[in-house]
Amino acid sequence: MHMSDYVLNEKDIAKVLNYLRIHDPKNADRDYAIQKLEGMMSTASEIVRSSGLSDEEIQQGLKDQGKTD
Repeated sequence: MHMSDYVLNEKDIAKVLNYLRIHDPKNADRDYAIQKLEGMMSTASEIVRSSGLSDEEIQQGLKDQGKTD
């Protein structure tokens, strides 16, 4: 999956919201969780664009990362 294929979903929002409840309770609401996810997506896209890696190298890296998790 390319990053541009990612769509925010309830499962990911719930995970970020749970993280916020533990680590940043004053900001633990749905809107802030969505903002955090959108910010992470933007940051990740910028890192990929500036890395100079080809799409194939990025996809291989993602596959390799999945093997270690």
